[in-house]
Amino acid sequence: MAPVTQIMYFKTSSSYLQDPSRLISELATKSAADKIEGLSKAYLGFETEDSTNAFWVFEWASLAAHDAYRQTEAFRAIQATAQQIYTGKPKHVFVNFSDTTQIFSAPVTEFVTFTLKEGASIDKLEPLVAQLQTGLAGTPNFYGSSWAPVIDKPNVIHGVLGWESVQAHWDAVSSGPLKAIIDQVKEVADLWLVHAILAQSR
Repeated sequence: MAPVTQIMYFKTSSSYLQDPSRLISELATKSAADKIEGLSKAYLGFETEDSTNAFWVFEWASLAAHDAYRQTEAFRAIQATAQQIYTGKPKHVFVNFSDTTQIFSAPVTEFVTFTLKEGASIDKLEPLVAQLQTGLAGTPNFYGSSWAPVIDKPNVIHGVLGWESVQAHWDAVSSGPLKAIIDQVKEVADLWLVHAILAQSR
């Protein structure tokens, strides 16, 4: 089975923002993260555009490994603590990215989705994503990117990109060939993107 990345995006609670380290320590202690079978890495960070939004990123050996963990006592034991961290219902997506090691450990990670507009074809979007990935290679202050459809949402392509800074990203795409590709993407897909500063928690 293919490795899968779980991206959890949520609005943080006021109690979490007041003392994030305490709740994270409590969560880590209860979950005994080093013993979670099938979980290789986990990252936590806040969105730069709105610091009350946060990301957890989990690298699983497979989707089945994630599903199996949700049935364990260890998972149930952390739910009370986890629910103190976010408000509302967190958004979860699962994506079969390729190599993301440098991306999530970069100073800034960009999260972007391209959602096909009604009537648009994935056959038009996929070549543009390939062009974008090729065009990004060698860009200054760029740590790499990975792109794949969201599992169970074939009309959504998710990208994760590593940058030296948020400004480095905007410098790269505000003009020139990369902007031209993105303009073409916008003709067939709705674009959503934010940045986050992640730290590895496992």
